Amino acid sequence: MLYKINQHNSSRLILQFIALLLIGPINAGVFEFASNQYGADVITHPTGYKGVGGKLTVTVGISPASSNASKMEIPLKNAIQTWNALIPTTGNVVIPASDIPDEHYDFESVALHELGHCMGLSHPNLGSESGLVKDQKDYTAATKGANNQFDLSSGPDAVIGSSDDMRGDDVNLHWFYKGTNNPFILPSIVDKTTYSQNLSDLPANDHYVANGDRDVAVLFGLPPTEAVMQQGIQTRESRRVLTADDVATLRLAMSGLDMLANTSDDYTVRLHYAGITDNADIVLSFDNKSSFAACTINAQFVGQNQSHIEIQSGKISFNTGFLWYFNQQPAPVTAHTPELSVSVNGQKNSLVLAQGEHLTLAVSLNPNTSGGSPADYWVKAFTPIGDFWLNDHFQFAASDIPLRAYGGPLVNIASFTLFDGSTADLPPGAYTISFAVDGNINAIYDGTYEQSITFTINP
Repeated sequence: MLYKINQHNSSRLILQFIALLLIGPINAGVFEFASNQYGADVITHPTGYKGVGGKLTVTVGISPASSNASKMEIPLKNAIQTWNALIPTTGNVVIPASDIPDEHYDFESVALHELGHCMGLSHPNLGSESGLVKDQKDYTAATKGANNQFDLSSGPDAVIGSSDDMRGDDVNLHWFYKGTNNPFILPSIVDKTTYSQNLSDLPANDHYVANGDRDVAVLFGLPPTEAVMQQGIQTRESRRVLTADDVATLRLAMSGLDMLANTSDDYTVRLHYAGITDNADIVLSFDNKSSFAACTINAQFVGQNQSHIEIQSGKISFNTGFLWYFNQQPAPVTAHTPELSVSVNGQKNSLVLAQGEHLTLAVSLNPNTSGGSPADYWVKAFTPIGDFWLNDHFQFAASDIPLRAYGGPLVNIASFTLFDGSTADLPPGAYTISFAVDGNINAIYDGTYEQSITFTINP
């Protein structure tokens, strides 16, 4: 059974913004709305992105009216955690999965796929929306060219969706890693300097863009691997973790309107489980409004920019006419996010000190699998006499606006001393020290990952 994506039914003008309410089957591609109608290179962003950098929180709920609501919670939380981690993997296709009964479809895998749609990602392959049948749907996403038909030839290797496919004048929709055309690897920088839709950026002997299909993965010598956003899942199949292509797509959108990483319009996005409620940006329901599973989205252009679209809301519908397996094992928390700590006199709990006592403030950072990623470093002190920031000379300076301590890769910091001396000259009162790192280098305080500690100095 195949995934199905959203269907559009109308469009209207609202205060000089065009509201795109999904009008007919959209062509597949890395991003929703990429098509002849809106342009092959249109980028779709999650709910809340207005062209300004920062941290987006997208809420996800389960409709109270949905059958299976309580069973949906754990696998949905797992899928949310997986998208928040953004860790590329290989070998993510497990079939038959030992925990999934015969003839059952894995709800967690399908929810993971549909959440990707509701954040703006589309199919890397042509998919069923192309009108093609059987294996032809696995060719790389494109629109019909001047001849108004798909040109499909699998080339000498006979593997559909690979780099030697001959596609005639089909217009490519798939963003690929320049010079490698390998959808299973991820560079440290993901933006328009490293990714392209232009076939001239392919390796010299490649004819077309390779997609994240499991048969293509074999050509790269990988274990069973397929992009989560690739359309198509079988009974007893588990595909619960992301691949490089999935991660790259979302990170490309996160590079903002200029599509350049580490600039002021970059953003990070985090899905937040809101509970069993209809009051969320994305709501899941077994309401039989789709033939299998589908995400329907409402969206609009980002301001006057016709190349970037912001999703306003999403609805994921499931059909009760299938046997669904609801994984009830919470996924282990993966140590992917940086771990930060702040200590006072070697302790990570709040302390009360007498004026004149010795004070040592220190911070530490374990980047985990985010090591080497670009980041801004910030240290702020809320004090009885105002706010102070650690500046780029590693000295505390009074400031009402954030001062960055450092911009560079995330590295392991076993311990860095901020202060080591007597409290005799520090005014009595409460002090809060915050240590934060952002997921980009743009000198804008986002506080993506942050830890704080409070201590009090008594007279």
